Amino acid sequence: MKPYLACGLILVLLGGCATQPPVRTVQVLENSGTEFPAMCMLLQSDGSLLFKGGFLFYNPSAWRRDAGDGELLTITVGGSKPFPEGPVAAGLVRSDASRRELTYRFGPSAQAIDFAGFYFYRVNACQAQ
Repeated sequence: MKPYLACGLILVLLGGCATQPPVRTVQVLENSGTEFPAMCMLLQSDGSLLFKGGFLFYNPSAWRRDAGDGELLTITVGGSKPFPEGPVAAGLVRSDASRRELTYRFGPSAQAIDFAGFYFYRVNACQAQ
């Protein structure tokens, strides 16, 4: 019985060492606010997207880059609120309400995306509360 206990304890200890790296923000997009307070999209290293300061009802959302074209950024809108639809936005390549996905051409030279009529610009840090 003791050898099994020892093996089990070793497996538990080794399994505890296999931790995942912490989730970090890899890109911040901010609408600095004019008539509304500032709001941000925080693109996380694990593929999640968090809204801060506005559009909180779309949390949690997700993002990914297209494997074939690294300039395409796809946002999968979460939450239970209706899918954001409106006029064709700058940079918007594809909109799929059934999958709740918005795909933008957002390469290194692009500065902003239009999400639901609000322009979100690349920034270093989010100022939203």
